[in-house]
Amino acid sequence: RKFLVHRYAWLRKMAEKRANTIMVDHIPEHMQSDAQLAEFFEKIIPGDSNVKSAYVTKDTTHLLHLSTQLKKDEAALHQAKAQWVKNEEEGKGRPTMGGSCGGREVDCIDHYTKEIQDLQPKVAEEREKVQKEAEQVGGVNLNNGFVTFNDRMSAEVALRLTGITADKSELILEPPPEPSDIQWADFTQDQTARQGREILGYALTVGLYFAYMPIVVAVTNLADVIDLGALDTVWDSVAPTLGLQIMIAMLPTFLITIYKFCFTLKAAAWAQHKLQAWYFWFQLFFVCLIAAIGTNVIGFTQVMFTDPFSLPGVLADTLPSATHYYMNYLVMQWLTQAMVLTRYIPLSKFKLFSQIFSEEEAKELAEPEDQDYYGLGSRSAQFVTFALIGIIYGTMSPPVTVISCITFAFMRLIYGYLVVFAETKKPDLGGVFWVTMLHHTFLGLLVYTVVMTGVYYRRGSNYGPMIISLPSIFYVLWSMRRFESQFSWETLPFQELTDEATLKGTKREIKGEYMQPEMIKG
Repeated sequence: RKFLVHRYAWLRKMAEKRANTIMVDHIPEHMQSDAQLAEFFEKIIPGDSNVKSAYVTKDTTHLLHLSTQLKKDEAALHQAKAQWVKNEEEGKGRPTMGGSCGGREVDCIDHYTKEIQDLQPKVAEEREKVQKEAEQVGGVNLNNGFVTFNDRMSAEVALRLTGITADKSELILEPPPEPSDIQWADFTQDQTARQGREILGYALTVGLYFAYMPIVVAVTNLADVIDLGALDTVWDSVAPTLGLQIMIAMLPTFLITIYKFCFTLKAAAWAQHKLQAWYFWFQLFFVCLIAAIGTNVIGFTQVMFTDPFSLPGVLADTLPSATHYYMNYLVMQWLTQAMVLTRYIPLSKFKLFSQIFSEEEAKELAEPEDQDYYGLGSRSAQFVTFALIGIIYGTMSPPVTVISCITFAFMRLIYGYLVVFAETKKPDLGGVFWVTMLHHTFLGLLVYTVVMTGVYYRRGSNYGPMIISLPSIFYVLWSMRRFESQFSWETLPFQELTDEATLKGTKREIKGEYMQPEMIKG
């Protein structure tokens, strides 16, 4: 309930542009134009003059190519001018390009200036062409877009409408992401191939699941072969978890690459949330339950689906002996998180860019940090995993709980500084990652109750401890169901929408428009 207070406060302060806008998908063909979409929502929402604007995504393939090339040339011109300033300080001339294999050297600044002058009228002409064609229904207009209302109440009413048309697959309404976070390429994807891409994405994810352990084992075996002489004792404590650490670091990149290629994500924050959901399952199986899986991923998966009632016994036989492994694993995190504190990747990029650009520009170009591994999605899944190690193994070996608490105290210090003072602000979803973390914690608690029930069954002198422990499984399931169904946190209640504080309170500022960047003049 404390979270609801923070969630509602975040929703109240949402920027008006975003709060008053809805995202529309699967627009039927006869509504595929800005005017037709606006007219439709004006009719179905009670009152007059509700719709401020509507924008249907356009097929801007050629325009996008031209505008992308224009931006590249503008960036290259900026870099060339910055290089010229540096050259002047060193007594050198203007930067040039070409000259290899007998070719003629060309002045970079003159070259890119001419390229920009040639492209600007072409971009403007193509934009006018697309805008004119977009006046007709269909054509360059695609089947998704945005509708912005004059007030938030109209947008909230529209979001909660059901039965808008006879076909439930039409006019799917969702809250929009921040304009600057939108991945417009996903809006222009071929919808007919969408299902096929998603099937491929799931297949690649399953393939990654079965390939995961062989890779971890191969890296760990390679690490075990290395002889560091006097440091071999220290290395022996690190090597067993090295393969897992490397694979954990690479896995988010593999997953996010699959999702970007195969799924329609529409916003970077939504991509991070999808990464969080899937990355957690890999962490649960290949970190928390690695002792039970061993090197036989297929065998464990087969047991899980064909004989699930044997799982408590399997987990009870294997997990208690792995507690020392997890102590090493958590201690290893102290070094890993300390390296995160140094921000060595952004620092390296800053040092590189500062050779050409000013410090302010170099800082801007060096940010943000890699969002595959250091993004909200990956971090959220990792943090829950650290907590679950303390929960699942803490009863079997209390020192694991102590080390887990020290790990979180250390991380609180690190991320309390990084997020507030060092890293750039990212588009967020107002607590969606936190709710998913709580859901994952419930899943971890379910694993804990199953494991402990199995331990009491296998190692208890009688059935008494097991009988006492068994009902906790059903209590966790009931609590998880209650958590998911009882609380309304996604949107503001209508009562809140009429509150004076909501209507007149301070709103956040956001950049961008709910329109493809290449369609915006200037």
